[in-house]
Amino acid sequence: MNISTDYLHALDGRLRIKVAEVKGSPYQARKIQDDLLGHQGIDYVKANPTTGNVLIYYQPDKLSQNEVINLIKEMGYLQESNALLASPSSEGGGLAGLVARAAMESALQTLVMALI
Repeated sequence: MNISTDYLHALDGRLRIKVAEVKGSPYQARKIQDDLLGHQGIDYVKANPTTGNVLIYYQPDKLSQNEVINLIKEMGYLQESNALLASPSSEGGGLAGLVARAAMESALQTLVMALI
């Protein structure tokens, strides 16, 4: 499954994702915030129309990362693309590559915190 985003950063309960449709559109930023906040398990949403980034805090015991991403897709954002999304820091493209990179970043951050 491919989605049209080139940025995803995830920690347990926190997701930051670039949504192209939000960039440059204060209306879409407010709409995605309101729509996501209407779902059980989502605690906070901040969409930035300047950057196109959407920051989401969610309850990982109620929703997974993939479920949050699927909610965004069901709302009409992150439409699938025919081209594979390449990530310079991951070997895979598409959603799998983005999720793998996010999982690696999360694991590294946990390791660093354990060492401190």
